[in-house]
Amino acid sequence: MSLFQGKEHRFHTAMENINLRSIRWESIKSVFLSIAKSEKTSRADISVDTDLSLMTVGKVADALMNIEAIEQYKESKNSAGRRAGLLSIKQNIFSIILDLRTKDFVCCLMDLRLNAMKKIPYSYVDSMPFCENLDRFLDTVSSFVSTHMSDGVCIGVGAAIPGSYIPTTNQSYCRDLPELDTVGLAQTIRKYFSNLPLEIDSAYNAAAVSQIQQIRDYKDKVIFCWCVTENSIRGAIVPNGKVLHGAHHSAGDFGSVVVHNGATLNSLGKPTNSPQANAAALVRSIHNAIRLADPDAIILECPMYENGEDFCNLVRNMLMEEYSLSAEMLPEILIATGDVPHAYRGITMQLRENWLHERIFSQG
Repeated sequence: MSLFQGKEHRFHTAMENINLRSIRWESIKSVFLSIAKSEKTSRADISVDTDLSLMTVGKVADALMNIEAIEQYKESKNSAGRRAGLLSIKQNIFSIILDLRTKDFVCCLMDLRLNAMKKIPYSYVDSMPFCENLDRFLDTVSSFVSTHMSDGVCIGVGAAIPGSYIPTTNQSYCRDLPELDTVGLAQTIRKYFSNLPLEIDSAYNAAAVSQIQQIRDYKDKVIFCWCVTENSIRGAIVPNGKVLHGAHHSAGDFGSVVVHNGATLNSLGKPTNSPQANAAALVRSIHNAIRLADPDAIILECPMYENGEDFCNLVRNMLMEEYSLSAEMLPEILIATGDVPHAYRGITMQLRENWLHERIFSQG
């Protein structure tokens, strides 16, 4: 698929005219993320938000316009009598996110502001082999994007899987969907999107990248993320803003931890259980995590419960009542919020950062 990373060389001329070599990457990223938070924003507001000088913000904004990551709108006159330019993320730039957590495959096209633009569902055909279903799904997505998004710029493809993935060997380990381990996932996806960057990640690690944004000063904290689904309990460990993968990329598999009389958390937590029973099982694991790592915060994603906040409060109360943890000993415990699955947002964030870095620093 020969989509879309167009305008590849325009920015090389801009780099000669706009000297960003003296500006830290973190500052460049901060300006971009500040723009992405709002539909439209001014250079002055970005300066306040990022604590960067107006000159630095202006240089970065000009460079981002030259690579067509952002655009400028003219607004009403400011106090000095000049028309202030408002900056906005370009709306035609998107990523392709493949949700492969179950056989109910879904594709979601995501914009740079982490909004879902379009969902493309797939109806699995039980009479067909798994690999043929996957091929048919990818062909459907490729055809849709080629037909309906031809004027857009695609920054890459992301795949969220229900297990671990080792990039160096291109091998997945998915207990909940073992068919993925035998299809050669990266090679299969590249048949349909050969010239686009590809990011394959555990859905739970990817979700954590997005979830931790809810925590103030997350880069200075230890955060545990739990995802409670109908099939299993997984999660991620995030010290200082970086997901801990572990030696075999299997860190955060909380559901496999033995928590009571030889039983794992996955075997105790069932969708048919009451919220109280599932909370009791989960609390055993969370209590162990608190004693082992003393995290600053715990984030729970519980799509199986309509009122996640009530479930979160139930967990918090059980920790204090059954394990005698004082309120001071408890980490911050909160529910993951948002209309778009955090796994989609997290992989888009990774693709977005890689794309922006390549555009800014490419030598052509």
